[in-house]
Amino acid sequence: MNGNRFLLAAVSLVAVAAMGVASPALADVIYNLDANLDPFQEVPPHNTPAYGSADTTLDVTTGQFVITAGTGLYADLLAGATTVRLQDAAVGANGPTISLLNLDTPGNTSGTFSGPASAPLTMAQMTDMLAGNTYINIADSVFPSGEIRGQLQVVAPEPSSLVLAGLAALGLLAVARRRKA
Repeated sequence: MNGNRFLLAAVSLVAVAAMGVASPALADVIYNLDANLDPFQEVPPHNTPAYGSADTTLDVTTGQFVITAGTGLYADLLAGATTVRLQDAAVGANGPTISLLNLDTPGNTSGTFSGPASAPLTMAQMTDMLAGNTYINIADSVFPSGEIRGQLQVVAPEPSSLVLAGLAALGLLAVARRRKA
């Protein structure tokens, strides 16, 4: 009988882990998001050699949006960067600025950007972000409305992370079971 309970607990843990991947509402309250910036996502698109990237986090409990230290990068702009903005719009549309971000290397054609948003995001802004309707935009004097842009996308956990979490849970259950016996 105890073996059946153990099996039921193991299956339940795997099911809960799977639901966390399938349904963001059941997952953690801190989301990892990535953006790959290029001129072809701008509206209208540009034909420049510029590119960039950023790894970010969003804490839906506090509304805090942060670019992970050292990951906000840009290169090969046609002119020195003037601003980095977090903006709210779907792919193919321009939207309002949510927040200015920190341009760590202002005036350079290649460099870094960082920061938390200047204020916590609203529920509507967080909902848009998790749906892929928020982007990072880097502007310069040649393209004051933005030379490169990257939509933020939620990063799904690696399947191996779920397997490791499941194995750890099974190990803890086995230890607890031995202590009872």
